[in-house]
Amino acid sequence: MVAAGLDYRHRNDIAGQIAGWGFNSVRLLFAVRTVTYGGTIDPAQVRANPDLAGQTPWQVYQACAGALTAAGLIVIPDCHISWSGWCCSNSDGNGLWWNANWPESVFLGAWQKVAQAFAGNPLVAAYDLRNEPRQAVVGGVTYRPSWGDGNSKTDFRAMYQRAGNLILAIDPDPLIICEGLSYAGDLGGVAAYPVTLARPGKVVYSCHDYPWYHPSGQSRADYLASMRAKAGFVTEGARAAPLFVGEVGVSNASQAALGLAPPGSSSPDAGQAGWWQNFCAWARQLDVDWCYWHLAGTHVRAVEPQTNKLVYLDGDRCTSGLFAQDWQGPASPWLLGQLQALQAPAAGPGISGRG
Repeated sequence: MVAAGLDYRHRNDIAGQIAGWGFNSVRLLFAVRTVTYGGTIDPAQVRANPDLAGQTPWQVYQACAGALTAAGLIVIPDCHISWSGWCCSNSDGNGLWWNANWPESVFLGAWQKVAQAFAGNPLVAAYDLRNEPRQAVVGGVTYRPSWGDGNSKTDFRAMYQRAGNLILAIDPDPLIICEGLSYAGDLGGVAAYPVTLARPGKVVYSCHDYPWYHPSGQSRADYLASMRAKAGFVTEGARAAPLFVGEVGVSNASQAALGLAPPGSSSPDAGQAGWWQNFCAWARQLDVDWCYWHLAGTHVRAVEPQTNKLVYLDGDRCTSGLFAQDWQGPASPWLLGQLQALQAPAAGPGISGRG
């Protein structure tokens, strides 16, 4: 329940590095347990931030958010999971916003506490209500997410409206981010059942994209058609709304992963190259906003909820992380350069052309 990197560098230095690389926002993850747990953290987790020793995970989270906004970065709190642990799978029991250990009332109460804490900070400008909706097994019953069917246990659209209105009643300013179903891979339900909040103009839809969301060797044309059908359509028509790619990530292990390897490369990362080039083309075409997954140079110890499967140990290298393992520079200058090439907007206020 403590952000990685606080044992390597001071949070202000990390925030300054992110801003110095040209990024303007950070999607800052929390578990419901992060907000509700009353115990204190292990001081070893914050060796480079000794003033945080003895604090709760929620206090540490707020300190990190404060460091980021002090550096001029927008912060997007994201309810990533309920029980602290590694996300995400169909077997972790956290695919819905509730389960046997974490009822909806606790989920909503956590969001109230988050909104109250950040209501006075205008750079905490959006809330990502729930990460990657997916099936969950609760009490031996398999529940599959739905959209717009009114099922109180599975309808994410209805939950987004309840939680979004609750947050906006506390703080009317932030945006409300609503992820699609199937691990945030499908926003198809929006066409018939858009999310409607008490305050208009607050809904942002979100999708995630990774190479495993697509067939191997997918053509550019098929990729673009697929992304329009699953997500891009929400930006079109009379009910057009903003779209945020809340996660997109690629291996930082080699140039091949970025499509820079010679043709015919046998690198295990070369298979990602075509997908990465397709994503970059789509992102430029739609001028979509995105968030790279992820920042860390190292993992913290990670166990999957419910199955108790050990996924990572403290200090394990992040194979898609932006920071190098020592948290000083970028893990891959090529990757950083690719992302910086996507940072400049192609449309909007002060930009000529489409939009």
